[in-house]
Amino acid sequence: MKLSNWILRVSLIAMVILSFIFTSLIWRNPSRQERRDTSNVQVTTENDPNVKKLEGTVYLPNQVYYTHGGQKQLLMEANANMGRQVRQAMANWRMTKIKTVGKISLTNYDNYLQQDDSLQLIYQDVMSFKQFELWFFNKQPNLKVSDFHFNRILLNLETGANRLTFINDATRTVYEAKLTNVTTEQLENLIKGRSIKAFPIEEKRLNGNEIAFFTQPIKLQPYAYLMDQQSANYYVSLLMPSKTASNVDAREIGDSMLYTAGSTRRMTADSTTGDIEFENYAATFPNNGLANFFHATFKGLSALQMTNLSSMRYFQYDPSRGSIIYKTYAQGFPIFNADQKGDVAVRYTQTSEQINFSNTNLTVPIPTNQPAQTLPATATVLNQLAAAGYRTSQITDILIGYQWTGSSNDQQVVDLQPTYYVEIKGEYRDYQSWVNHSNAPSASAASKTTTPSNDTAGSSSDSGASQ
Repeated sequence: MKLSNWILRVSLIAMVILSFIFTSLIWRNPSRQERRDTSNVQVTTENDPNVKKLEGTVYLPNQVYYTHGGQKQLLMEANANMGRQVRQAMANWRMTKIKTVGKISLTNYDNYLQQDDSLQLIYQDVMSFKQFELWFFNKQPNLKVSDFHFNRILLNLETGANRLTFINDATRTVYEAKLTNVTTEQLENLIKGRSIKAFPIEEKRLNGNEIAFFTQPIKLQPYAYLMDQQSANYYVSLLMPSKTASNVDAREIGDSMLYTAGSTRRMTADSTTGDIEFENYAATFPNNGLANFFHATFKGLSALQMTNLSSMRYFQYDPSRGSIIYKTYAQGFPIFNADQKGDVAVRYTQTSEQINFSNTNLTVPIPTNQPAQTLPATATVLNQLAAAGYRTSQITDILIGYQWTGSSNDQQVVDLQPTYYVEIKGEYRDYQSWVNHSNAPSASAASKTTTPSNDTAGSSSDSGASQ
């Protein structure tokens, strides 16, 4: 009996050990996942067709400058989008011919930027002409030219607005488009109305980038927005279309949920931060130029069916990572958040499409009685950074943005406070965090293309533009 009891105990211990081993293997192997009940996941294959029409809005220029009497101004208006208003005023114009002016000298480049009575449309990062041509004008005939890249568009109203000038600040390469069917009355009235409250600026070159320096302190209004928060199941239904919800597997790993649909789609949702990463291994890399890349990444953005898609703007292109970052804008300025809420990053590798986003986004502004805040001139910010030990050579960008902070009164309301954001070593932080040497997370940890470049992966050569 004693021998048999000993054998029984050893056998039971061995079975328990084997059970632990097999359980561990199951948890470590993604192909042997625990299947959870996902019957409450509404799986759909339909996307809202109206979302696709917003591609032109997402790729609008980020800022509009006007120069008159030797003074350059940033045009803006509360609760309005200047890029959209300019496009509407120019909607029926036509481009009929493109020619390559070529690389110009630094002196001639500065002359372009300082042209009097000129309107300049500025992109935060490099833009594809083919993408611009497709969305900016109504019924624009397709011009048979090779794609080229730019980040600045100049329209000289003094000379009759008979051509558009496309400028790549990084390479000082210039292209010109002949315009027809031009009527400037609506555009001139728009400029006249907006220039009354415009901010005076002066563009200065900082480590190869043209930065808008506000020449005097400015006042900006804080804002409050309602939040929209969706469950992970909502995005499962959008990004993992399947005939039945039971085809979606889910398992809990720590604070995250891992969802898989077959061997091609995978989504991880962090329940603590609200961060979501989606991977599609069936996607193919969008070759044949930057315009196709822009279009493909927008499809990834629009697949999320975000309620604030009309407030999203193209912000950064990183050719080394094959990624584009879209940011939420408010009152013409980008919104920054330590957890990247309001941002969507779409990346293509040789094996997959990746979309990083948050389940929390902004919807509509709500009234607030907060007084306007005064921001210092840009030179003052630079002086404070220098006093804190930062060298000018470390700074690659300075811009005004809104800081996303939680409301102390309502968890469904977000307060947006205006401040300067400074990029150092690929990180955007509000300037006071840099000055105070704060160790808080950066407002945007994503790396930025420091200068727009034509030497990008999958892009077409500029030399093919017709004369």
